Amino acid sequence: MPDQTVEYLSSLYGGFWDFEVKDFCYMSNPFFPPETLLEDLGVHLTELVKAYPSTNWYISSLLADPLGLTENEVVVGNGASELIDLLVNRFVQNLAIPVPTFNEFTNRAKTLGRKVNPFRLRGEFKLDPEAFVRHVRKTGSNAAVLIRPNNPTGSLISKSDLAFLLEDLRDLDLVLVDDSFIEFVTTESDQAASNLVFEFPNLVVLKSLSKNYGIPGLRLGYAVSGDNERVKQLRQDLPIWNINSLAQFFLRHYGEYQEEFTVSCLRVREATQRLFQQLRGVPYLHPFPTQGNFVLCRVLHGFTGGELTSALFEQYNILVNNCSEKEGLEDSYIRIASRTKADNAALVAALQGLDPGPSLGHPDSQTSRLHQAG
Repeated sequence: MPDQTVEYLSSLYGGFWDFEVKDFCYMSNPFFPPETLLEDLGVHLTELVKAYPSTNWYISSLLADPLGLTENEVVVGNGASELIDLLVNRFVQNLAIPVPTFNEFTNRAKTLGRKVNPFRLRGEFKLDPEAFVRHVRKTGSNAAVLIRPNNPTGSLISKSDLAFLLEDLRDLDLVLVDDSFIEFVTTESDQAASNLVFEFPNLVVLKSLSKNYGIPGLRLGYAVSGDNERVKQLRQDLPIWNINSLAQFFLRHYGEYQEEFTVSCLRVREATQRLFQQLRGVPYLHPFPTQGNFVLCRVLHGFTGGELTSALFEQYNILVNNCSEKEGLEDSYIRIASRTKADNAALVAALQGLDPGPSLGHPDSQTSRLHQAG
């Protein structure tokens, strides 16, 4: 086993049960699934491990029913990452995307030989819809990606701004909206984009169930489209068995726990907003307001993002996300995934226990102090 360095662990992209690491890197709902659902899964474990799963159209129907849709509008993937690959391969030639963003969209497009046209977000990372439309036209993009709330910034494209964008981009081959974090939004109700798919045929809404349902190990995600032919094309690109039997069992039963799920999302929102307020008290950090279950922070002095990530791991065995390799961010940003209130408090205590050295009078240090005072 190689030495447990932060670089080595980060290269694994998970599997942290093999290590005594406190994971604040990957986003997931710590309050779901409920124990009763997990116990039921455990009771059937032997049967599920020894049984073949069903084919995709049937598994998709299990998920579609609680959404008020059918398998003709939904396709289930082995995580959202599998569907990103299919969607980019099928429908993208020239992609417009706000940055910073979830790297899998840009990495997958480049790997598949597609052109990527990044649109850099400034200031507090809010998207200017009209400027983005101009960017799409200027670059000749045939597809666009929008993440709500955006990962890693936590900023939200409102439902009204989304409707504006969809109307102006109606002629594109694909507008892909990632709504994986939408249940954690605190600003408005009815933010979901999925009820717009029948109005805009080029709209595909993507969701990862890892983030909101707390099941990253089951590898479940789905895409919704009002264009039945598009769903059929995506399903044709999948292997006959792309979802395992444990994941199929979860989809059969998760709809029975919607009340518990709603409560869990409320707890996530409360824990995340409390974490944001606590991070404002760390003198060398500037946390950005968030509508997700994570907080982006700029490191104002004393560390780079990479140095702070290493210090947290070496001194406290805590892993956060070093954002230095994300386009649109410099090497002075980290992203912190929210966990329980107790876990978050322990993280903040660790940050406060680190010595960043004296402030060098970075202008953002003054901005942060004013932000905290406000």
